[in-house]
Amino acid sequence: MSGPAPGGTAEHPWASRELDDLTALTTLTGLASAHGVRYHMTAGDPPPSEAGDWLPADRLLTPGTPELDRLLTAEYESSGHRTAHAAALTLAAVYAGRVTAAAVLQWALDGTVWDVRPHNVLVRPGTHGIAGVRLRVPAVLTAPARGTATGAATGAAADRRDAPGSPGVRGAPEASEGPGAPGEPDAPEASEGPAEPEAPGGPEAPGGPEVAEAPGPGGRSAALPALHEAVLHSHLLPLADALHRATRAGRRQLRGGVAHGCATALCAATRPGPAQLARRWREFTAPVPELARLGDVVEIAHADGSARLRYLRNTCCLFYTSAEAVRCASCCLTPREERVRAYAGRTGPTSR
Repeated sequence: MSGPAPGGTAEHPWASRELDDLTALTTLTGLASAHGVRYHMTAGDPPPSEAGDWLPADRLLTPGTPELDRLLTAEYESSGHRTAHAAALTLAAVYAGRVTAAAVLQWALDGTVWDVRPHNVLVRPGTHGIAGVRLRVPAVLTAPARGTATGAATGAAADRRDAPGSPGVRGAPEASEGPGAPGEPDAPEASEGPAEPEAPGGPEAPGGPEVAEAPGPGGRSAALPALHEAVLHSHLLPLADALHRATRAGRRQLRGGVAHGCATALCAATRPGPAQLARRWREFTAPVPELARLGDVVEIAHADGSARLRYLRNTCCLFYTSAEAVRCASCCLTPREERVRAYAGRTGPTSR
């Protein structure tokens, strides 16, 4: 596929380059095999027998659609929430930590940006989270106006978050958040399902050491605007706004879930090392400081000698009010020192 993809604008002339079936299958399954099931995506539309199980992501961005109501109901019922407000907050975290995770990690590894804009994504609701993600067309974003490198967007596009009425973070009004005034921690985050097994052979397997920058002008840095467009400005931030309008959940807390999910996409990876992943996180959040302030990553040394990156939230997902009635490991109601000690006692890759 060539030329402007659906959803592109004059300000954002992103085009998507379709991958052949073998390349798409190899790349998609390789990422999940190396780093965990949260990065698994399937290419193509589902078979007719399963079509009713999948929701078009672009239908989740408008309050009142049957698709958004169905996704909220699935989270509400499976987690035993007491309010739609709380269900929306935990949904924001688990959605961001699953649906766009592969795009964030692939960019961190080699500068490739998967086309996870909503029109190209299908999601399947699961028990407390998302059970499956499909790309209608397995494609990566490019910016043809300035020339492209394979799989990497090059050239700088205008940042939609500054446009009047945009779904971006900057300048948007804040709803009352309840516990936790701006700049202060409020409460805990959503859990993310079962622990993902460590890849055999430790952080270097499979796939070897860190993949080099994508070829072409700017590499990973040049691809960052395309990643922000695909993951944040066209997808996760509009979803957070839709959840706010549907349930009145606070925008700051919802965006805290978005930040948490994107950070988890890096923290849950098995390679490169935590220091490199932390640099990638700082690069990802530098243009969106409003998200950067909602938590931070920290390298944790474990008793078994391994080290992992963990995300400590400053906002609340209210999962502790669900039927499970437990605080998550990075819950901001727990003092920071206690969270760090608790993570240090773990040996697995979970990022709750």
